Amino acid sequence: MVRALLIDMDGTLVETESRWWQAEIEVMESYGSTWDIEDQNQAIGGPLQAVVDYMAAKAKTDSTQIYQKIVDAMLKTFSDKPSELQPGWLEILTEAKSLGLKIALVTASNRILAEALIKTSKIDHYFDAVITSDDLSRTKPHPDPYLHAAEIFKLEPLDCLVFEDSNTGITSSLAAGMPTIALPDRVLLDARRGMKILKGLKGVDLKILKQIHQELVLEWQEI
Repeated sequence: MVRALLIDMDGTLVETESRWWQAEIEVMESYGSTWDIEDQNQAIGGPLQAVVDYMAAKAKTDSTQIYQKIVDAMLKTFSDKPSELQPGWLEILTEAKSLGLKIALVTASNRILAEALIKTSKIDHYFDAVITSDDLSRTKPHPDPYLHAAEIFKLEPLDCLVFEDSNTGITSSLAAGMPTIALPDRVLLDARRGMKILKGLKGVDLKILKQIHQELVLEWQEI
């Protein structure tokens, strides 16, 4: 039985990928460099530090400076205009909370950005835990973030249902042994056992999610 929802942030819960892209373009231009669609595809779903290191190598500059610039740029965009939830999420979060399910945000971004996003979007009260790249020595695609969330809630991996939009995140959740719903946003996702691809969550309720979870648990037990 599903007892916790573990939710990725960028692209899954909220549409922020376009904001990241614009911020990355502006930061790279400040160093006289460029940022194109191939660079963006490298960045989607990646840990923040890995993205920053990639940017620094391309711009031939110090990663510490780029890290601070990109964080400042994203904090400004969250402050200027709160991020909108992807369709269906408000209803799911509200229903899950009313039924007593645990809810965690599990992101490869840092804590400053994660907390700023959910607070400015006025959804912070839905989350029982926020797991970020600051909390662990290894983040996605390693299983550590999702296993840490299960540990916090004192649950087994199969008690959790993960929502992800990137191959990096899905690799993380499946490595943690967790049933996963994949929500393609900007990249093609590889079909794998233990996960189900949905076009979106509009019109999806907890009854449907519980059915999907049960089907995926059976798949895991056959692996």
